[in-house]
Amino acid sequence: MVRVLSTTLLISISLVILTGCPGPGDRMVPDETSLASQKRGRICIEIKDAQDYQPVAIAINIRGAPSKEKKYNFSPNLTVSDGELCIPSTFYSFINGNKYIVEFILRSNRNNDESRSFVVGVGVNNNQVYNFPLSGREFARPYGSIEVSE
Repeated sequence: MVRVLSTTLLISISLVILTGCPGPGDRMVPDETSLASQKRGRICIEIKDAQDYQPVAIAINIRGAPSKEKKYNFSPNLTVSDGELCIPSTFYSFINGNKYIVEFILRSNRNNDESRSFVVGVGVNNNQVYNFPLSGREFARPYGSIEVSE
């Protein structure tokens, strides 16, 4: 009995040492997604419950771009206003006929620890902006969510 108990205790301690203790930093927070539209020559992404969140990082890349080739901007001169993050053509030029993955992080001005991560599929065809569904590799979904194929 003592041998079984000591073996179980040794295995338990080893697992905690090797994997770490569970804690708040271990939770995977799924990405949010939203709808994009074109307004006054800008691509605007709707931000539900925008409150005081502002962008602290953004990446706009062609869909399927390898990770090593993705470009990130960690000081975007963009703002969330009236529940939308609008991207003017002076910041990024979306080319007709392409699909883009727009990833960005919004951080609360009141509480610097609160952030939200977004991934949005934005396509441009015949100079019209449309959304497309994201694959499981492009978007961290909540466990058990239904994947939509394109």
